[in-house]
Amino acid sequence: MSYVNTVFTEGPLEAQALEFASYVSKLKGEPEEKGPFITETENLLKEKNFEQVLQTFASSTLILLEAPEKEFEAIYNLLIAILKSASPETHPILIKSSIKALVEVQNDKAIPKLKVLQNLYNTLEYNSTLRYDVFLAILDIATKNDEIDTLLPQLHRLDTWVKEWAISTDQVRELYLTVSDKLKEAGELKRSHDFLLKHLATYSASDDLSAAKTAAIRAVTEAIQLPEILSFEDLLELHAIQCLKSEEKLFDLLKVFLSGNLREYQDYVAVNPGAVEKFGLSNEDNIRKIRLLTLASLASENVSREISYETIAKALEIQESEVEMWTIDVIRANLIEAKINQVKKKILVNRSTYRTFTTAQWQQLSSKLDSWKQSLTDILQVIANAKLIAQPSNLNSNNAASSAVVVVDGVNGQEEASGS
Repeated sequence: MSYVNTVFTEGPLEAQALEFASYVSKLKGEPEEKGPFITETENLLKEKNFEQVLQTFASSTLILLEAPEKEFEAIYNLLIAILKSASPETHPILIKSSIKALVEVQNDKAIPKLKVLQNLYNTLEYNSTLRYDVFLAILDIATKNDEIDTLLPQLHRLDTWVKEWAISTDQVRELYLTVSDKLKEAGELKRSHDFLLKHLATYSASDDLSAAKTAAIRAVTEAIQLPEILSFEDLLELHAIQCLKSEEKLFDLLKVFLSGNLREYQDYVAVNPGAVEKFGLSNEDNIRKIRLLTLASLASENVSREISYETIAKALEIQESEVEMWTIDVIRANLIEAKINQVKKKILVNRSTYRTFTTAQWQQLSSKLDSWKQSLTDILQVIANAKLIAQPSNLNSNNAASSAVVVVDGVNGQEEASGS
């Protein structure tokens, strides 16, 4: 994360402290010369009680929100510069205290707040755990003020930052879940879901998976809801999802979308009336998605072969006149590659995405590889045979050429040809 033109006031700590105290005193409406805040600061400096000065400054940031917008960034930069002189033990506490008001108080200074926090973020060492706290503050303000777009281009680097900050597993979980929640608030549903999966991926088999149950339920329902999610195998492999086995109905629904078809989905709905609505899902949307997945499965069983409109219509429980529309939708979803033959009323499947890759798919792949291997062997044999057939012909041609010799007689400059 970066922000250009970050400039901090330089000079002795005492001078910086008095400058800051004078500004705060002015915002408080105190007398210009000897206001209480300035007096307190001067006395603490005389006593060399710098730690108390820093604590007082860090806790006075609420008044800074009243600063004019054109001065806001500069005075906060001065505070950041002053707090840098704190001891390693107290510096984290002071920084967290100084940014608290920025997050908690809502006003019209969202952009200046973000600039201040970006400046602070950049002054910290790349591996400072404080960057975690500052990032959360930036995320919170950006979300509340509809400025999340400014942060989106940076989110792909979050995994790297987490490693650099060396934060605890609990903090990593909180971070990913918070990012997911904020993105969901901002309407970035797919990105939100991706970070929710990152949150769940932090749980191992040895963890207390019951703590992840709420997030796991949300992850499953979101995966079924989001139109762009058409693969469920990675989701089911997460340890945290296994805690949903006690939620039998939801877990069974997930398995239907993992590898089932339209008929299996309809059977589930019949056996579990009201379950789909209870999970906040739309039966109509579910049927559309399971039809796409059903056609993808049908195509995966017929790669390099044709499927009739009649077969597709029966599997999807649609009219034959709708087959082309559904085929185009599955192609657009990148689940299959196929050619539509309107005359024959068939589609030729060139490629299909497997919804799951189990032993059966490995065996199918092995069979195809063996078939290709045999085909290549046959082709090589044909080429070898062609070479053998061509060799006698070449030999005869060479013999014929060597049997004709040109003899120059030298008489009257004429040439005679004779056989050997």
